[in-house]
Amino acid sequence: MSHSVSFTTKGSSAAAALALAAAVMLIPANLLPVLTTSTSGDTRDDTIFSGAVQLWRHGLGAIAIIVFAASIVIPFLKLAGLAWLIFGVRNGPPRIARRLTRIYAALDFIGRWSMLDVFLAAFLTGLVQFGQLSSVQARSGIVAFAAAVVLTILATQAFDPRALWSGRTDASPTSPPA
Repeated sequence: MSHSVSFTTKGSSAAAALALAAAVMLIPANLLPVLTTSTSGDTRDDTIFSGAVQLWRHGLGAIAIIVFAASIVIPFLKLAGLAWLIFGVRNGPPRIARRLTRIYAALDFIGRWSMLDVFLAAFLTGLVQFGQLSSVQARSGIVAFAAAVVLTILATQAFDPRALWSGRTDASPTSPPA
């Protein structure tokens, strides 16, 4: 017997597909340049990681740590958390359903703030345009990063945490938790 899972049923299959797509998008997001910066004729392309390294080298350690955590560590932790939730449902009602529900709540909360990196790149691109002196251009890596962020947000929204309590992967929005 096959069944399809839609966004309205908040099934873990949709969450798994979206999380997998987000994982795929994180590859180009971390390998491709996110910004091109031109200052006084010197032009450099930076990936997320190389941008954090440059911030560190210029004495902006706190900002470098924030960029590294928000743009590299947190997206991978979000995917790991989603994977844990999805496997928790697939393996039946876990003994740790309460802990997994808290993880879901944390992922849902973090999702609201995940687009800050993309907004920062857009802000810099619009703000730093001083002709020959200085300019910033968004590159393809930021598009891939934005796609990964949106996909993780959608994956979190597609997951129904009530399925953690019942162990069902197709819990409907009207079914009460067990």
